[in-house]
Amino acid sequence: MSRAAALATATPGLSSSEHRALRPAGQQQVEGAEMEAFDVHGKALAEVAPQRAASGSVRRRPTAALRPYIANYIGFHTWFDAPRRRLELPTGFVSLVFTFTDGLWISRTEDPAAAPPRQASRAMVSGPRTVPAIGVHAGAVRGLEVNMSPLGAYRLFGLPMAYFEDAHVDLVDVLGATWQSLPDRLQQLDAWQERFALLDEVLCARLDGGPHPSPEVRGALWRLWTDGGSLSGVAAETGWSARTLRARFREQVGLSPKGVSRVFRMQHALRLMSAGTSLAQVAAVCGYHDQAHLSRDLKAMTGLAPSRFVKLRGGLPPGSVLDRVPGRISSVMLSG
Repeated sequence: MSRAAALATATPGLSSSEHRALRPAGQQQVEGAEMEAFDVHGKALAEVAPQRAASGSVRRRPTAALRPYIANYIGFHTWFDAPRRRLELPTGFVSLVFTFTDGLWISRTEDPAAAPPRQASRAMVSGPRTVPAIGVHAGAVRGLEVNMSPLGAYRLFGLPMAYFEDAHVDLVDVLGATWQSLPDRLQQLDAWQERFALLDEVLCARLDGGPHPSPEVRGALWRLWTDGGSLSGVAAETGWSARTLRARFREQVGLSPKGVSRVFRMQHALRLMSAGTSLAQVAAVCGYHDQAHLSRDLKAMTGLAPSRFVKLRGGLPPGSVLDRVPGRISSVMLSG
């Protein structure tokens, strides 16, 4: 069975718009409701009691000019009685997170002795990664998130994306001190719609001066996502040498073509695993040498053994309320 056929079988309920949401960085067109609101358990806010409505998330697409570059905006405001830890998986996307409250920490491992968590800045860019990260907070957290393709980040930030590889960078270090007031401006507004409108305004202003991603890189990303084409074949289709392709990817995507291929293959594997596909079949469909190779790669990229991922994920489909972007598995809740 081909990868595309296996994915279609694993998620037979996906609409055409949801399948389009699987498109990689630079080709993603996010479709659906203009504004979606969920509580912390994934229920629509209209379905929950009024006292619960303030605890949850609100998602909206950006204005039309930004949709080729940005998947969505997410406003979040949650309360819990105990600390929460959320495992963030490599997705191929870039996140810009504004925090309105203190107490959000970022770690690279579940073992704080091995890698002590560090406090997140008020405006933090989380770059493309091949390794997991863990977000930790004391139970209450409020803020806003912008999820964009790496080609979108390249256009909006105007910097080589290698600067963000496997990193969490303060937005002020990226765009300068003039952006230092943006978290306060967002926080002081009364409604999520007003905050999203301000983001539309300030990010649209970045488009005119930003560099344009090359169509060759965009096409190579699409090929790697859809069929996992060989790196030599992808390079040949661009007309570039493997060295040139790697340099362009490092500049415009932030990862090497091999790194991107690993992330995409992992996402396809997680998708099939979440649908109940056996590990042996996942390994065969996704191009791993064998089941042991699949287990090693997932452990390296997620920090989890396949069996633990399946248990923690609990059968949630890609793009669930727990996930940051459509069509991807971005997050797993860990114990407190």
